[in-house]
Amino acid sequence: MDFPGEKLVIKLWETVAEKGVGGLFKPWQMRREGRASIELKREELLAIAQAEYDAARIRRGEVSLAPLNPSPLLLTQDEALPGGANAPSWHTQLPQAANDILVAETVRREANVTRALLHAEEALEADPQTPPDANVNEDWLYRWRDSASQVSNEELQNLWGRLLAGEVKAPGTYSLRTLEFLRNLSQSEAEAIAKLSQFVVDDVIYREAQDLLDEAGVTFGFLLHMQQMGVVSGVEAIGLSVTWKSLDASRFVRALTSNSMVLVATADDPNHTLSLPSYQLTTIGKQVLRLGKFEPHIDYLKKVAEHLKGQGVQIELAQYVDVAPNQIRYFNGQKL
Repeated sequence: MDFPGEKLVIKLWETVAEKGVGGLFKPWQMRREGRASIELKREELLAIAQAEYDAARIRRGEVSLAPLNPSPLLLTQDEALPGGANAPSWHTQLPQAANDILVAETVRREANVTRALLHAEEALEADPQTPPDANVNEDWLYRWRDSASQVSNEELQNLWGRLLAGEVKAPGTYSLRTLEFLRNLSQSEAEAIAKLSQFVVDDVIYREAQDLLDEAGVTFGFLLHMQQMGVVSGVEAIGLSVTWKSLDASRFVRALTSNSMVLVATADDPNHTLSLPSYQLTTIGKQVLRLGKFEPHIDYLKKVAEHLKGQGVQIELAQYVDVAPNQIRYFNGQKL
């Protein structure tokens, strides 16, 4: 292997292998043999698809398992058992059917977990961050496995994969409460959160850009729904705002991130502060919105910048990348 996120991907493999998570397929073992990445990815996906197909046939009663060493054999209802064995009598059919259903359900769960693991691997492949010394909490990992095993929707599997990737990068980032929130999240709710995400700046939403919010469907009613879900707070509050202090002791500097963009505010006085009328994300909202990759809303960011410039600071709009927890590098900046 030789790619930017190699060390993080290895950390992921070691984490799940040690705890036996994703035991149906072990791509990390094959990758260490130096096989071509594209070829192997194709084989992994084909193996998962075949396992899901076989499991579905078992659940429908089209085939059943014949116990063999070293692996079971799928038989249709009309096929004989190998070696001339007699067909099962009625009093053995019920336990066999129950066993078939159990196996099919296990395969389905393992396939879901493995798809989420592949998404986690993909999320880490281009990340050059140095892996942390700390490991993912064992209870957290098992809770993640149990939750990811129930998700068959590909977009939600991607969400669970990114969740694990983020926890591998910085153990303790996502709480068990956030896992429970995501476990009950529907596809439509995930899409609603994605709609909200483009208007989040440093974990708040500028409430005086209502024209742009309404245009995107982020109405007062929508925000109330987000509040009921536990994603935002302060929707009904009047006069709620956030205040930012400098991150530098020698002058005022504050970086306000929004998806792939950042507003960098500067002033000479290190004691200067900024305020913004806002709706605020809850702790769960902050953690959930870290999971996605969303497009920035440039016109909205310019409105935020206009409000901040009225408080005596210079504003630069730039792109940025994470280089370490709570540390970014920005580039391609333009003064507003």
